[in-house]
Parts: sequence; structure tokens; C-alpha cells
Amino acid sequence: MSKHKKFFLIIICILLNSFLIIGFLVVRDATMANTLKEEAKTISKLDITKNRYNLKVRTRGNYGIVEKSVKTYLDDYAISLQKMLSIMGDSKLTQLFSYNNYVKDGPEFKESLTYLQAAKEEFNSQIDQLLVNSEEDVIRAYGKEKISNTHYYDLYVDMILSDSMKKQFSDAKVFLSQIKVEANEVFEVSGELLNFLIVNKDFWKLEEGEIRFQTEALYNQYNLYVSKLSQ
Repeated sequence: MSKHKKFFLIIICILLNSFLIIGFLVVRDATMANTLKEEAKTISKLDITKNRYNLKVRTRGNYGIVEKSVKTYLDDYAISLQKMLSIMGDSKLTQLFSYNNYVKDGPEFKESLTYLQAAKEEFNSQIDQLLVNSEEDVIRAYGKEKISNTHYYDLYVDMILSDSMKKQFSDAKVFLSQIKVEANEVFEVSGELLNFLIVNKDFWKLEEGEIRFQTEALYNQYNLYVSKLSQ
């Protein structure tokens, strides 16, 4: 075989290998892109107030970075949101004005006041951060920190700020704003009621499983606070 033929065959082999490699990369890229789209559909069906997003990352390379960034942001958000909601459902908060707590912590209610202040601070810290993290510019900035390539950053934005996810974040902001007002009113009234009981500790006592006041005026004022909490 002549040198020219050998050279020609080598060139052909190199080109074939190049085409195979390029074809493999194109197919792999298309597969990863499709998988990412499927994952986007999956997360869009989840409820950020109830579900977690710590799902397995199914793509690799830059697609994997995009997928992981989206799922990490959403999972951190979901954890914070659900933790905030758990504060309001904490049995210790709901039982502050139970007969058992009156017996245990009254009439000075030092433990109750300390707990109430801590719960209020934690709640407001959580909800304020959630409101910040609901903003589109913050969501975009998070992606900028994780993804430098423009093409893959755009995929991140398309995935985490799809129409369905935008609606979830928008609904969450409305919900958070409403619950912040309502919860802080509960914290405020609860503090007022505890201080009312402390100031008037000489004018009430616990008998037969209930709290009894010496005057009807104090009893009515107590019931007014309780009615506010039950609204």
C-alpha cells in the first residue's frame, strides 16, 4: 500500500472517529436536555408548602449543575416555609392559655413569655427571608452564582421560573404576607394576655379545672383577649 493510500485511510479513520464522537456528544446532549425537561415537569407538580425537592439529580455535567441548583434552591425554600408553618402549629404555642400551663407556669409566666418572644423572633426571621427568596431577582441571582455559562443559566431560569413555578412563588408571597399579619397579631395578643394575667395575678385563681376572677370586669376582659385569639 502506498504512502498516499495509508495517509488517506488515516484521515478517513480520524474523520469517522470525529463524527462518531460528535454524534455521541450530540445525542448525549439531547438526552440530557430532554431529561432536564422531564425533571422540570416533575417539580412543577409539587407543592412548595408540603413537598420536598431533594430529588435525585438525573442529569450530568452542566445540565446536572442546572438541575442541582434548581432543586437545592426550591428545597431550601420549602424547608424554610414548612418550618415557619410549624412554628404556628407548635403545641406549646397553642397551649399557652390552657389550664395545665396556668398551673405549670402561672402566675408569673416567665417560661411562657420567653418562649413567646423566641417564637415570634424566629417566625419573623423565617418569613422575612422567605419573602426575600420569593423575589425573581433573588432567584436569578442565586443561579448566577452557580452557573457561569449563559446557555445553561438560561436553562436554569426557564426551569425555576416557568409559568407554574412563578405562580407558586407569587401565591407564596401573598400567603406569606397575609400570615405574617395574622401571626403577629396572635403573638401580640398572646403577650398582652400573659401580661394581663401577671398584672392581675392577685385577682384570679385556679379552681376545678378553670380560671376564676374576683370581678366580672376582669373576667370579661380576659374573655375579650381569648376571643381575639380564637378568631
